[in-house]
Amino acid sequence: MKLYVLRHGETDYNKEGRFQGQNNISLNEEGKKQAQETRKELQNIKFDKVFVSPLKRTIETAKIVVPNYKIEIDNRIIERSFGKLEGKKSIPDYEERIKEFEIESIEELEKRVECFIKEILNEVQKDQNILVVTHGGVAQIINKMLEKKYNEINFKDFILKNGKYICYRL
Repeated sequence: MKLYVLRHGETDYNKEGRFQGQNNISLNEEGKKQAQETRKELQNIKFDKVFVSPLKRTIETAKIVVPNYKIEIDNRIIERSFGKLEGKKSIPDYEERIKEFEIESIEELEKRVECFIKEILNEVQKDQNILVVTHGGVAQIINKMLEKKYNEINFKDFILKNGKYICYRL
């Protein structure tokens, strides 16, 4: 099985360095261009399933990248909630203040993403191609899980840029 994990294209919040979290932001023009470029790169791959976060930016990205595919929306791959910080400029010490800002913990994010990945691995045939259109934080957790680096690295060491994807051969 090949699992393609694609981060949505750029939004104005990405460009401005704002916490997006679960705010329902659309792609900006650059994000649409990024999705078009990715579409060209993936055009010769037949996907058996396409899973998408319920937010506009991932749905828009999926509709550009794989316009003729049925997409399955899955809430488990929605971006991490940044609580009271959503829409605000990024601050360096937010991880130490998750309770104060009502931010979803990494452990909570890991639980829901792990549930999604385990289900995929149990249900998908070995010769299938799966596309997951999601967010930066979710991509970090998936990478951590699939690369089996739970205790070796900080999950933030892996950053998937907007409109880019990584392919895992499982």
